[in-house]
Amino acid sequence: MKSLYKTSSNYRRLLIVVLPVSTFMKGMLSHDRLIFRINQLYAPLHQLTICNKRSAMHLQALRAKGRNGFTLVELIVTVTVFAIIVAIATPSILTQLTRMEAKRVKTQLENALALAKAESYITRQDVLVCLSNDGIQCDRNSDNMLILFVDKNGNKNFDTNADTLVLNQYFNLKYSTLKLRVGAGRHYIKFWGDSGKPRGHFGHIKYCPTSTYNDAMYQISFNQNGRVSQKLNQDHPTDCDG
Repeated sequence: MKSLYKTSSNYRRLLIVVLPVSTFMKGMLSHDRLIFRINQLYAPLHQLTICNKRSAMHLQALRAKGRNGFTLVELIVTVTVFAIIVAIATPSILTQLTRMEAKRVKTQLENALALAKAESYITRQDVLVCLSNDGIQCDRNSDNMLILFVDKNGNKNFDTNADTLVLNQYFNLKYSTLKLRVGAGRHYIKFWGDSGKPRGHFGHIKYCPTSTYNDAMYQISFNQNGRVSQKLNQDHPTDCDG
């Protein structure tokens, strides 16, 4: 483009030199006529140069735009590859997440029961432990949270105006459910303040999977002396349906 522009400029200079000589020899053109003829011959070439220059600038802008974005084919290929990767990786990711949840819940249950034992012995008060969905009503099959409280009015449920809350432990379960099983069909565990032990309140909390990617099943058991242990399903069938 620069070469073309330079050529047109040189061509104009050449016309200015050649035409006067020719005119002088033939005596045909005046000075004004000469300038008019030069501009008349130069104008088409100059216009062509400007058009070519604009076309080159437009082409350069299109190329720059192409470098800064994706074509439709590139976008389709990228989305397809990403979808394949997600489809392959999803089962492995979900399996890992369920294992993490199973380990986390195990730790939460063991720590909560240990805290109830220590709190009842230190304060010399009876501490109740139960599963609940709303943080007030105890239920054997609830799995939203575990609450520890001093049941001062003796109704075996937590009353915010009467009882003392020791712990409110949320589980945020996504791949499992919990069930509390205590002797005599109770919906709570009671740690006695005189010894810190759940006398007559032995049983377990069952961890049962609700996802096909979750193969963890176990019990967090506690005996009348307050000893807490994990029992895996292969050693002690959890019977999650019961």
